[in-house]
Amino acid sequence: MSARFAILIAAPPLAGAALGYLSGGRLGALRTIKIRALWLIWLAAAAQLAQYHVPALHGPATLAVVFGAVLAWLALNLPRWPRAVRIAGVAIVLGASLNGLAIALNGRMPYDAQAAAGAGLPTGGETPKNVAATTETRAAVLGDTIPLTPLHAMISPGDILIAGGACAFVLLAMRRQPRRHDDQDLALDSPDAAAPHAGRPGDAALHDRRPARAGRLTP
Repeated sequence: MSARFAILIAAPPLAGAALGYLSGGRLGALRTIKIRALWLIWLAAAAQLAQYHVPALHGPATLAVVFGAVLAWLALNLPRWPRAVRIAGVAIVLGASLNGLAIALNGRMPYDAQAAAGAGLPTGGETPKNVAATTETRAAVLGDTIPLTPLHAMISPGDILIAGGACAFVLLAMRRQPRRHDDQDLALDSPDAAAPHAGRPGDAALHDRRPARAGRLTP
C-alpha cells in the first residue's frame, strides 16, 4: 500500500474526528453505533489487495466482489443506524454505486489522461484497476477525472461522495448523545417530587387522620 493511498483512505475519518472534537463530540460516542458483519469489510479489503498482486484476479469479477461486499455490509447496517448517520451511509452507498457503474461499463475505472498529466502521473498506461479514457469510454465523467496534485493522485466524483460520507459518519456519530434511561428515576427522586402543588392536594390532605379533626365535618 502506497503512502498516498493510505492518506486518501485515512484523511476523511480523521477529518471527521477533528470536526467532531471541535463541535463538542467525543470518540466514545462511536460505541453507540451498532456494527455487524465487519468480516465483509475485511473480505473487500483482501480482494482489493489480491487484485494488485495476483494477475489471475485482474478484472471486473474481483471488483464485483469488492463492491458487493461493501454494499452488503452497508445494507445490513444502515437500517440499524440513527437517522443522521444513515444519511452519511447513503452518501457512501451512492459514491460506491457511481464508481461501480463506471467500472461495470468499461471493465476498469477510466481516468482522464490530461488530468493525470496535470497531477504528475504517467498517462496512457493501464493498471489492474484503471484504464485511460478514450472517445469510446462510457460514462467517462464518472471516472477518475479530478486531480489531487499535491498527492499525485486522481479521484472520481464517487470517491468524493465516499470521502464526504465517511467524514460525516464519524462527525455525526461523535456528536450523538446516548439516551439516559434514569431520567425518570431522577425526577421521582427529586426533593420536590412529593411536595404538594397548587391545585393538587398533598398526601397529608388525602390521609388526614389527626384526632383533633375526628368527627368534624369539613367544608
